[in-house]
Amino acid sequence: MLAIILTAVLGASGLAAAGTQYLNTQGEGIGPVAVQNDSESFNSGTNVVVEDAAVTAQGEGGGARTVKEFQRDQQFSSFALTWSGQKDVTAFVRAEQEDGTWSQWYDLEPMVNEDQGTNGTELIWHGPTNKIQVSTLNVDLFGADAAAADENGQDIPAVDAAEAAPAAEPAPTEAPVEEAPVPVAEPAPAAEPIAEPAPAAEPIAEPVADYSANDGLAPLPSNYGDIQPVADVDDGLNAVFIDGNADAGVGIANVADTDGMPKVISRAGWGANETMRCSTPTIDDGVSAITIHHTAGSNNYTEAQAAAQVRGAYSYHAQTLGWCDIGYQSLVDKFGNIYEGRAGGMTNAVQGAHAGGFNQNTWAISMIGNYSTVTPPTATIKAVGELAGWRAKVAGFDPTGTDTHYSEGTSYAKHSYGTPVVLKNIFAHRDVGLTACPGDAGYAQMDNIRQIAKAKYDSLQSGNTGGTTTAASTPKETSTSNAPSTTTPATTPKETSTSNAPSTTTAQPVTPAEPQQYSESDALAALLTGGSSGGTDLLNGANSEQLLTGLGSIAAVLIAASLADGGLNGLISNVGSNNGVPVLGDIKITDVIPIVDTVINLTGDNKYSRGWNDLNNTLGPVLGAATGGETTVKYTSDQNSEVTFVPFENGIMVSSPEAGTHGLWGAIGDAWAQQGADLGPLGLPTSNQYQSGDLLRVDFQNGYITYDSATGQASIQLN
Repeated sequence: MLAIILTAVLGASGLAAAGTQYLNTQGEGIGPVAVQNDSESFNSGTNVVVEDAAVTAQGEGGGARTVKEFQRDQQFSSFALTWSGQKDVTAFVRAEQEDGTWSQWYDLEPMVNEDQGTNGTELIWHGPTNKIQVSTLNVDLFGADAAAADENGQDIPAVDAAEAAPAAEPAPTEAPVEEAPVPVAEPAPAAEPIAEPAPAAEPIAEPVADYSANDGLAPLPSNYGDIQPVADVDDGLNAVFIDGNADAGVGIANVADTDGMPKVISRAGWGANETMRCSTPTIDDGVSAITIHHTAGSNNYTEAQAAAQVRGAYSYHAQTLGWCDIGYQSLVDKFGNIYEGRAGGMTNAVQGAHAGGFNQNTWAISMIGNYSTVTPPTATIKAVGELAGWRAKVAGFDPTGTDTHYSEGTSYAKHSYGTPVVLKNIFAHRDVGLTACPGDAGYAQMDNIRQIAKAKYDSLQSGNTGGTTTAASTPKETSTSNAPSTTTPATTPKETSTSNAPSTTTAQPVTPAEPQQYSESDALAALLTGGSSGGTDLLNGANSEQLLTGLGSIAAVLIAASLADGGLNGLISNVGSNNGVPVLGDIKITDVIPIVDTVINLTGDNKYSRGWNDLNNTLGPVLGAATGGETTVKYTSDQNSEVTFVPFENGIMVSSPEAGTHGLWGAIGDAWAQQGADLGPLGLPTSNQYQSGDLLRVDFQNGYITYDSATGQASIQLN
């Protein structure tokens, strides 16, 4: 039967032309694998109080927060929330690990395809566990009592921690081991979820600034109590626990080998239970574009666990959400393995359920893992690119071209019904949906994917049907904006390393984008090593217009503001040391002046609006309002191909393709500015601020900064 179907598909696609050989390599699969899929009311979870909840907007300050905890006798590895109708749910999940510590918080981003029926979040793979905690917002957190008190103009009473079951004190987790070529640790928790690095020696630090009055945070608008309960919610919200049975492994069967088609693990190879899906897939009249996704969740998985994730997603999409089958036509893990997704034939125009409003005539490739801040491994990018190039050849469109699509108009789409949208022929999920998928670091590799796909496509067009069509090197992305970007050759996709391996404590070399009269890194180094006249002369002799237009660095903008306030004499006299890192004592993060007069639009869909809204949802309005637009820093370094920033009332948001988009404010923001901002040894932030034990913490490319509200001290720690 499979041979008959594949023959028909080939004939329809045009691949069965004279001289084309089709080799059916479908081998023995591993048979249908049973998947554990259980659910219960979200109401049934236990209320516990923790010090480091992902969502801290329940009250003012850095106190404990209430989360829902679920403990089950049978181990599970993935979690999701589902509901009926429309809900605006913000939620994060973390899992208890074997040693009793907690994982990072993973963002449960809504994955709504239709306006009715069962909707839900992404299915997040967190690894095998028996216990998880869920931190939420917009789930009736304060309850009827709070509403009544608010109507009477009374303060909402805080809940005694003794009334809720205490949670175990979370401990730092070991950073997961990433795939070669560069070990990458998952960064720390926030809206773009990341893992807490392994602990370093406790730093003995000098105070940078005293923020004890407000715990290093910008003031919140009102006080709703330090701890609030997770109120009972309606029965429409359910917790879903899934395990894809990693013990079953993965088969070696491939779908096919024809005209350079990459090796693909078939549905039989990963153990699909075909009785779970609808019998007849929907076949469109063709495929005109490819959509790139990521699955989110933990990047710390084995090959067997990757196959288990595919099985879990299949069960969740087909059975829980009622999508008939897995939503994606294909998936790629971090090892470069490709999995056949939705049934109906890899060369057929099978309609998926992956990009609401743009499912017709599109074909999905989903990268297994979270690529918000971690760059997809080289093996993943190469496999995605070659698969996309082969599929474009089958469909007959140029991987680097564009086409007009018309929105199908679901609530999940960015465009209303019937709107014509010009899209690249290989586009990202976020280009059409209200989502961050495939993550900032994944999105930064879109041009690399298109170029690899184009090389594969051209190779097939010229008659080369070999398995390898591209060189090992891939270009380096220089922009995460929606505008066409310029790429330059590099040996591998640039990855951000947040490991604890020792690193240099000097600023990265800076190559200005155009000839200038000074070297900012040299001038900054001179100031940081004692305020020598050489550093002062370099900065005072610099072209002031270059400084004030932000063409050099964020550090230049900060120092330019200090020059405008009366020169560098006071600045130099306050040079100090923080755990071995020289600092400039008078600079503050709020000294970053607006360069672009037009204030950025934070109601649209861009990396800054997403980051700003995530901060508001989890920490409150810590940054305040934007005071300017996005400014691009015109230099490149070993770690960051491009740096942009937006100033705010209380701080700054900084972004690069390699580090992601994150906010800095308060004591930690000042400490970063004082060590040289983007030219300092820490590099750029790779997380937003989060609670780490009794400290507030932000992770950077080359270390981290903590703030102790008890002592009012900020401490810089290099890896």
